[in-house]
Amino acid sequence: MGRSPVQLAAASNRCQGALGSDRTISRARSLAALGLCAALSAAPAHAGHTLGREQQEVLSAWLTASLDYRGASEADCDCAEDIQRMRAGSGGKWGAVPDYHPYRATADFNSDGEEDFAVVVVDRSKLGSNFALIVFNGPLREPSASPAFMRSGLDLKRQGLFCGPPRPKPYRLVIGPFESHGALLRPHGRTYKLAWGQDD
Repeated sequence: MGRSPVQLAAASNRCQGALGSDRTISRARSLAALGLCAALSAAPAHAGHTLGREQQEVLSAWLTASLDYRGASEADCDCAEDIQRMRAGSGGKWGAVPDYHPYRATADFNSDGEEDFAVVVVDRSKLGSNFALIVFNGPLREPSASPAFMRSGLDLKRQGLFCGPPRPKPYRLVIGPFESHGALLRPHGRTYKLAWGQDD
């Protein structure tokens, strides 16, 4: 026996209601996915060794105002084989770091949700122990930003900056010889402290 027009109308309404409910759920899922993507894109990038445009501008402005200093180069490290090993990876959990530079690092060093960056510079007025580590905290509001941390009088030849996987989060900057434990840069208020002899 067929359904009456009233029963057919009621069934049609139920189907439309169910479809509407499915559309609402689908729309909610889409919005949740978009929200997650936005949150991830707003989060600071993983640890790396390439400075972004704003970071380069801040470093350039600082070097212009600090005439005794210049940016440290790969040649200053005298560690070409170590650099190549870092870029190629050494197997196991120590994967390749294609953009590795011994004297630059970017990450959220102080766990505030903003990307910070560290660079090594060379004091041209000194002959020995003429390296200095400077760290700028994000966000970088203007090119004339001041470093949150600076330590001069360091001997960083054949040493480098290390940060990121496979070390556990939160990522902390490690500074020292290759394939060894070095000094750990620990957040201390709005600045940092170098803790020597700590595990990385």
